[in-house]
Amino acid sequence: MSGDVLDPSGSPVQVEPMASEQLELVLAALYEAPREAVAWMAQACTHAWVAFEVQVAPDDTLTAGLDPEPDREASAEGGVREVVLGAVGTRPSPAHGSELVGGVFAGPRRAEVAAALARAAWQEVGRVYAFAEGHLFPPEALVQAGFREVGAYRRLEGRVPYRHVDAPDGVTLRPLAEVSEAARLEALKTVEDRVGHHAALPEAAQDGAGGFDSHLSHVALDAQGRGIGICRAAIEEGLGRLDSPGVAVAWRHTNLRAALLNSVNARLRAAGITRVSVDSWGDTAGELAHDLRLGLHVADETPILASP
Repeated sequence: MSGDVLDPSGSPVQVEPMASEQLELVLAALYEAPREAVAWMAQACTHAWVAFEVQVAPDDTLTAGLDPEPDREASAEGGVREVVLGAVGTRPSPAHGSELVGGVFAGPRRAEVAAALARAAWQEVGRVYAFAEGHLFPPEALVQAGFREVGAYRRLEGRVPYRHVDAPDGVTLRPLAEVSEAARLEALKTVEDRVGHHAALPEAAQDGAGGFDSHLSHVALDAQGRGIGICRAAIEEGLGRLDSPGVAVAWRHTNLRAALLNSVNARLRAAGITRVSVDSWGDTAGELAHDLRLGLHVADETPILASP
């Protein structure tokens, strides 16, 4: 057992390690998604923990709407139940420890449960971070546990920007469809140092990966043909959907990011698209300011909080 947190009622919040197969069930309940839709997430986690409390209740009392482990619902004499309050898994990140996936169920003990799970993960695997969505990871609870804001997920929206920007000297921008999978993968790896991102896998470099259009998306190649930047895009229900461009560290002082955005936006305009939605994870304040100057606005934002 990783530990427990005492509650004024006298019933402690208990935290214990959990198998990935059981984590799938909890994730499905937390995200209100089919188990098969979250299986990959549970399998990507190196560790997992479940938080629960012991309750004495009538035999017909429901638990948290969840039966992650059948024996946890089994009643002892007097209606004793172990009620699941939340669970987390740790999904490794190339440069920022591990992301906490999962969260807590609604209830009066959400804050202490979130803090207990976060501390258990932190103590076991070292640095961890979480997307502090209020219904899954209450940000106040994580801040009180010692976590601090290190970035954010944002969705920006607005009219398709027009601002022509040429690529830096020695750089060629080409549609992803015209670039080798090796160069695509190199380009995808340019964001691995950013918080909120994970290791780029070979399947992410294939045509159609992530639902992106390989003819709208663009890759930046240096003079040696290496992938040094990427901006992926798709058209969904008449809206342009983009991931914020990724650019190799050695090129971030240049206008390459702006040039990638311009290339993709030009393709969208040619397709008759007038509005875009741009998703970003861990973009800098300067990058956000650039995008706001293009006329985009922040439609959604979730802070990323990390342990020391």
